[in-house]
Amino acid sequence: MMNSNGTYQKLTKKDGKSLAYGLLEGQKDLPMIVFLGGYRSDMTGTKASFLNEFCLKNNYGFLRFDYSGHGASDGDFRDGCIGDWLNDTLTMINHTTKGDMILIGSSMGGWIGLLAAKILGDKVKSFIGIAAAPDFTDWVWQTEMTEVARNLCKQQGYIETPDGDYFTLKLFEDGAQHLTLDKPLELTCPVTLLHGKLDDVVPYTLAQKLTEHIKSPAPTKIILIEDGDHRLARAKDLEILLKIVEKLVLSSH
Repeated sequence: MMNSNGTYQKLTKKDGKSLAYGLLEGQKDLPMIVFLGGYRSDMTGTKASFLNEFCLKNNYGFLRFDYSGHGASDGDFRDGCIGDWLNDTLTMINHTTKGDMILIGSSMGGWIGLLAAKILGDKVKSFIGIAAAPDFTDWVWQTEMTEVARNLCKQQGYIETPDGDYFTLKLFEDGAQHLTLDKPLELTCPVTLLHGKLDDVVPYTLAQKLTEHIKSPAPTKIILIEDGDHRLARAKDLEILLKIVEKLVLSSH
């Protein structure tokens, strides 16, 4: 990933491993837009690339990056967990941004974004969740895995799924330490949740449940797309996202 000239930058962490990122500086008096990708995705994905082009065109600041073990960043994906990727997010934000920001989290990035928004406080002016998947490790462990699968995961330290995915015991155990739906989630920014009604990965009812836990200055907004799936990457889905982002950027000015 890529900046406007097609190259990405590297940030070396304290452990010596680097994170790949792309940064558009944009107008200094507007909040930086920060995109947080999903599980096993990277910053060259459809939504991240679309937002990059949109921000480049409008001279908005934009940050996208790969978590450790994802995309062009160092590390083994199987070694990572929510806490690690949250730390990557905070490290990247602290390194590249100085002022206010709008966080956009897709799927797992929605979970990480909510955690980051709580930690960053007033620096976050808005949060947008796209098919946000907070606590997904908990529902996978509790409802989608059989007792046999859970025991196998405990014994060998990981479990493979029929679709070729790969969940580690570390991911489940760490996820349990970062739950958002087990208590009120105190945020200082308004929240908008964009979700497809045909999402077969993260049901849209989760967005409705999330509104009951978020405590913020303004009521949480939910925008449901009747024929939308989990990715929400069609042209018409992206146009809806663009309008939300543009409205939030301009209202912050």
